[in-house]
Parts: sequence; C-alpha cells; structure tokens
Amino acid sequence: MEVRTDPSDVSLVGGKVLNVYSGELLQSNVCIKGERFYYIGPSSNMVKNSRKIIDVTGKYLVPGYIDPHFHPWFIYNPISFGEQTCRTGITTLFCDNLLFYMLMGPELFETFMNALSKMPIKYYWFCRIVPQTPMEDEEELFSIDNLKRILRSPWAKSVGEITRWPEVIKGNRKIKKLIRFAKEELNIRVDGHTAGARYDQLAALSRCGIESCHEATNAQEAMDRLRLGMYVILRESSLRQDLRELLRIVTENRVLSDRLMLTTDSSSPAFYDKEGFTEHILKIAIDMGIDPVMVYRMVTINPAVYFGMDHEVGGIAPGRLADLVVLSDLRDPTPDMVISKGQIIAENGELKGTFPPLEWDQFFPQGCFARRQWRVDPVVLGIRSKKKSLRFPIILLSSPVITRLEWAELDVRNGTVVLPEGSQYCFVSLVNKEGKWSTNGILKGFGRVEGFASSFNTAAQILAIGQSAEAMAAAVNRVLEMGGGIVAFEGGELVYEMPLPLGGVMSEQPITYLAKKERELKAFLNERGYPFHDPLYTLVFLPNDFLPEVRINYQGIVNIKTNEVLYPGVAFCR
Repeated sequence: MEVRTDPSDVSLVGGKVLNVYSGELLQSNVCIKGERFYYIGPSSNMVKNSRKIIDVTGKYLVPGYIDPHFHPWFIYNPISFGEQTCRTGITTLFCDNLLFYMLMGPELFETFMNALSKMPIKYYWFCRIVPQTPMEDEEELFSIDNLKRILRSPWAKSVGEITRWPEVIKGNRKIKKLIRFAKEELNIRVDGHTAGARYDQLAALSRCGIESCHEATNAQEAMDRLRLGMYVILRESSLRQDLRELLRIVTENRVLSDRLMLTTDSSSPAFYDKEGFTEHILKIAIDMGIDPVMVYRMVTINPAVYFGMDHEVGGIAPGRLADLVVLSDLRDPTPDMVISKGQIIAENGELKGTFPPLEWDQFFPQGCFARRQWRVDPVVLGIRSKKKSLRFPIILLSSPVITRLEWAELDVRNGTVVLPEGSQYCFVSLVNKEGKWSTNGILKGFGRVEGFASSFNTAAQILAIGQSAEAMAAAVNRVLEMGGGIVAFEGGELVYEMPLPLGGVMSEQPITYLAKKERELKAFLNERGYPFHDPLYTLVFLPNDFLPEVRINYQGIVNIKTNEVLYPGVAFCR
C-alpha cells in the first residue's frame, strides 16, 4: 500500500543523523513539516517537493540539546538566557520556578508559564514544594492546594529539587503527600537535592520517592546515587567545576549511561560568557575520550526519558518536535545551525529572528518590589545590647557558599556592638523589603566593605553587608529606590551599582552585559578582601536553610544543623 505524503516545509539532505534510539550514525534525509519531524530516511522522493531544501552534505544532525536542571533567574532572565544559549544548541530547558513562584504567586506564575510556551525554544518547569529559606507566609504561599494547582500545569514536569531532604527522611506529612500526588496522580518526577547525604540517607530518600540528584561532587557520590536507582545529573558550573571527576564513573567504572545527564546548573553570566553553555560541557566529556554518541545522549534522549517527554523531544524521529543542531564535526558540539520547533533560530552563532517580546510589566509592575515607600535608618541595622560586651555567633564564610559557626566576645559602646579594630568582620543584615523586620548579625570572611546591599537572594529580601551602618543603610535605600539590585557605597558615594528591576533578582539586559557587570563586582569585592571566585553564589545562598552551617533569615541567625535560633531577628517599630 502506498503511503500518502504531503510536501514538507524544510528538508535537510546529505547529512548523517545521530539516532539516539539505536546509537547509530545514519546517512539520512530529514524532512520537517510545521513544528515536527515528518520523515527521516534515505528516500529522495520525500525531499523533492519540499518548500526549502538545505544541503548538509558532510555534516552531522544531532537532536537539540536539553538542560535538565536550570535556574533561569540568576540575574539574567529566561528570555535573555534563551536568546543567548539557543545559538549554541539548547532547544529545551527544564527550569526552576522558585523565585518566580515566590514573587508572582500561583495564578500569575501560571500566566507566566503560558507566556513562555510561545517562545522559539521550550521552557518546562520543575516546581518547588518548599522554599530554600524560611518565609513568614510560607504556609499560605506553599499550601498544598496552591502547589497542586501549579503541578497540574502541562508545563510542570517534576516536583522541583527538595532541598529540605532531612524532612523527607523524617516523614514530613506535607512533603510525603505531595510526592505521592506527583507520582501517583500526575505521573511526573520528583527531583532531589541531596547534598551531604550519606549512603544510608540516600537509600532512605530513594525509598521515599526521590528520583534524581544533581549534587554529587565526586565519582563515588555519583556512583552511590546511580546504584540506588536515581538518575544522576552531572554538573559543571561556575560554582563547582566537577565534571571531569564525576565522569570517572564512565571512563573508569564503565557504567551504563542511560541514567546520566549533564547540566551547567545555573552558572553566573561571566562563566557562560567565557566558557559557553551546554556545548562547553559536551566538549569536556568528548575530550575525556567518551564515545560522542554516548555524550550527546546525556543531553538529548536521557533527560527526555527522565521527564517522560521522549515522545516529544530528545530525538530525531517522525512526529517529534523538530529540534536539531547541525555540526561540522561530531567532536565539536558548537553548531553551524540550530533548528527549534521546525524553525531555523540560529546560524553560525547568530540569532535568526527574535524571541517574541514578553510584557515584563505584567509580571513585575513598576513599584512591585516594595509595596510602600520607606527608608531604612542606620540605627536598626545595629546589634543592640545593654551589656558591656556580648558573646555573639559569627557567620564564617569558608567557601563561596559554605559557612561555619564561630563565637566571639564583642565590645558594646553606647548600647551597640562595635567591630574589633582592623578585624575581618562585617555587619550583616537581612532586611525585609517592606520595612517590617531585620535580622542583624556578623559575617567573617567576606572581606572589608563599607556598605553593600543586594536583593539577589533566595529570600527575595535585601541583604546588607558592611563595616559602617550608615553606608549599609545608604546601600539598602538605593536598592529600594531602584526597585532591586546590587549596590556599594564608600565615603558617602555610590561606587558600584547593578540594577535588577525584575523582582529584584533579574535584569532585562543581555548576558554579555551582565557578564561585564559581574566581573566588575568580583574585582570590586576582591580588592576589598573577598577571597573566593563566585560572589553571586555567596549572595544568593546566605539566607538559605539547607547548606551548612549557620545562616541568616527572618527568624534570626540560625544553626542549620540544629535549627536553633542563635540570635533572633527584630521587628521594626512603625
């Protein structure tokens, strides 16, 4: 029986297709009709009536790259990131909804997901069921009803990484109920964030329904997760360059790779500007001698299978969404051409066409950063005491994101703690952007800044650091005036500024511009003694509740291991 065929819109002829289903490289013609692949195979008859024919003789056709774990709010935004990264081959992103959901709420975030679904590349979402820092309105915003509503969206593909994994092991009823809802009623995945978990704890988490983890930092940790039935997302990021170590499970242990994926896990703009995106981590793996077919599967069919999306993305086959990259050399993952949803969106590193404009004012209207106009008084940023000296918990920054707890006896003058002369201490305050409260503490190891403030953090509040309460207050007040951003004051003058008008955590500017601003920030802080390589990660994580050892949040200075409030936050008098 003759199969009826229709003219295709685009045909690519003469190339070799990487078939991720069989592991073969096959000389094939590829026909695209609308947004989907229509035909893949040797027939020239399927090509001759095509409206557009592209000769790719001698080239390789590989499925569009998929990042399975991405945070599209790391001072860039989903559109600016998509416009840059699609040039290098990414056609699908599985994105973290945390900051969007916290800032928008469930109804507006649903509208946001729908708006992004119209873009040339695909944005799917992993949706958090707990925040990364304690919140005043946590029970209301992260209610079971709200979370079920979001998880039912066709764009939601998993329960987002559960950072409070000890609560999973303890049998937290709410988390347990939502895991069951995701797996049994929606048939979607449950992502883990199991940093620091030992083997027996990992086994318990697997038993509770955690299906993946991106937090392995060495080959043994990756192997433990794999042996316990988890999908393992291997990471190379601006914070940690672990991929070569992690890939030893392939080069040395010769594990099966079907449950391995690769990610850059939301790196900083300067990292992407220098190193690249998914093509960078593909090159690392290929240069390590791993079979390129296996490597490309880690960023195509493997994540597609994990998220239950292999009927739509991840491979070049009839009926799938027409996403592919054209490569001159299989060992060089930087594409000559990128096709997404059947359209050429990039060629030779240049964007073809534009992403539809997103009405950012709909999601972050002017004045939404703080609902009232106010200014912070330097007095409220001080640590008050009626004693002559005060034993105080110090937050010691021992890496960009890890903290340790120290105690110090500090002098009190005129009712306020003073820093030791010439010390490496700074005051640190987490200030509620509505002017309701602050938590004041002391940070060691950040360097010596006079006044610094940032609204870029997982609490979506204002973090202030400095040795002068007056300069800290000036920086906070400038952040409030801008509607979000990163600011430094010295000698009464503004000396650094990065506006983040989208919710106080993102910019509308392109990644190349943000990379320049990040390099300026790093140079500014390094000159003042900041000893680490990734200050943005320090800022974003200081208020969180899942990394050791001591953090600052609305409750106070908190020992994360024991959940003990070591020094309480204070409410402002209004």
